Amino acid sequence: MKQRLAILTLIAALALPQASAACAQLSAEVWMCDRGTPWESAKWDVIGDGSTRYLGEVILNFTQEWPGHEITDMSATLDEQYTTYAEWIAAESDVPPEVLQVDKIVTPQGLTLRHLQYDEIDGSRTMSAVMLSQVGASRIMLYLDTADSMPLEEMEKMSFDVAMMLRDTCADEVSCAIDYTPPTSGSD
Repeated sequence: MKQRLAILTLIAALALPQASAACAQLSAEVWMCDRGTPWESAKWDVIGDGSTRYLGEVILNFTQEWPGHEITDMSATLDEQYTTYAEWIAAESDVPPEVLQVDKIVTPQGLTLRHLQYDEIDGSRTMSAVMLSQVGASRIMLYLDTADSMPLEEMEKMSFDVAMMLRDTCADEVSCAIDYTPPTSGSD
């Protein structure tokens, strides 16, 4: 699992400039509209490729280029793409994830396939939500990771909330205006 994040960071094709907006642009086609939520003040990784946000001890990574993304035929289901991804992870990992729950979330603009699981990242056990989301005509993989001490119910709610914020456009013209300034985070 530790290689997953390193490899996915390397294969991200393009760092997106992150405007100060309540609808954060996660990719060219996917936005996370988080105004009024704790994610509005989440910190962006300013050193990496722009595909990581931090909310306290919770880390959100996202990419449109995961193993299996090349299955571009939209008739391929999220399950089929996820199976390709899971096979790649299994071949690359020393410790397989301990999957606790698999479900689908119907979102305002699509569908999210969610795996809640324990992972091992850089030698540490984590509580994770690995989500493959169909947002409009695009698909994006999201990884929500934190300490393994987080209760499953809390990760279930947090990952549901993240999935529900995904949009195929910046939905709020006020919060996406150039002069919008989100609140600052009180924690590092």
